[in-house]
Amino acid sequence: MGKLILETLSPIHIGSGEKYSSSEFFINDNNILRFDVNKIYSILNQKDKDIFLDYLENPNFRLEDFIRGKDIPISELKLYSLKHNGSTPNEITEHIKTGFNGYVPGSSLKGAIRTAILIAFMGDNEVKEIGKIFKIKNFQQRNNKIKDFVDKFLSRGGKQSSYSDLMRFVQISDFIPVKDLCVYNIQSLEAEGTKWKWYRRNGRVVQTYLETIRAGERLEGDIHFTYNKQMHESLGLKGKKDIIDIMEIKRLIHSFSNAIINHEIAFSQRYEIDFLLEFYEKLKKINTKDSPVIKLGQGSGYLATTIGLELKNNHDVFENVRTSLRGRSYSFEFPKTRRIVMEEKMPLGWCRVI
Repeated sequence: MGKLILETLSPIHIGSGEKYSSSEFFINDNNILRFDVNKIYSILNQKDKDIFLDYLENPNFRLEDFIRGKDIPISELKLYSLKHNGSTPNEITEHIKTGFNGYVPGSSLKGAIRTAILIAFMGDNEVKEIGKIFKIKNFQQRNNKIKDFVDKFLSRGGKQSSYSDLMRFVQISDFIPVKDLCVYNIQSLEAEGTKWKWYRRNGRVVQTYLETIRAGERLEGDIHFTYNKQMHESLGLKGKKDIIDIMEIKRLIHSFSNAIINHEIAFSQRYEIDFLLEFYEKLKKINTKDSPVIKLGQGSGYLATTIGLELKNNHDVFENVRTSLRGRSYSFEFPKTRRIVMEEKMPLGWCRVI
């Protein structure tokens, strides 16, 4: 078993699937304090309980307006606090937690490693094979073919594909939780013509607020390999032993991330996005084979979580996949949007594996 450190280079958000509104928090200086609404209700007198219930039915209700001036023991009712230094949110999307502390699941890193390994096996013939698969009109048949395509690289395929999956023999623990999370305002920039702009809906810039693990954190976890020559040969994995090695995995991550970084540098130059260009030029310098960078969580996008970069090398195949996934084809950049942390002017999700 070996130690792994994830050093966060930009804020990371891995969603729990839950959101909460301004009826459950208020802002105090540069902190967002989240409360247990049921506990607040339980300590109120009957008159205030009735008022509180009426307020909760109003989607624009803000908890701080109700609490102000009342003798309510804030420290006893607070669930947790978050750092915040930006505009006031109406709704916040939760980061996955244990207790009230945020963490990065080992499965998130493992999924990113899986993608990096797949990319290493991709060649012209494999790209063309994907093109044929995406010509299949039946959605279920296409999905089955995609699964078979992936399985042949990382397992013996067939009915035993999950049992013989190479990544079964790589165990990555969840990373030690972080107490101090931060809420950031996230907006999407989009390419249009030769320029870029902030994405708008109904004339308004779209904003979302996410709980995140901030840049500059060092998260500790473990990685364990269970290679057994006899077992691997019996599962049809002979010849894939070299992948079950931390230095080989880091090399594959480095190669995959370097391709993404080069693509993002070209994207930033093409649309004159100076702050994004500066970020990726710095990221390229610190991406090494010994300590590669990798993108996790929300904001990873099409290129980081799929084989999109390889497909772009074959225009016809890429068009087949693109139109199949979105139902329409853009005449310009695809993917055309990037999720940006507004307070830091950087993309979400980048960290370094140490």
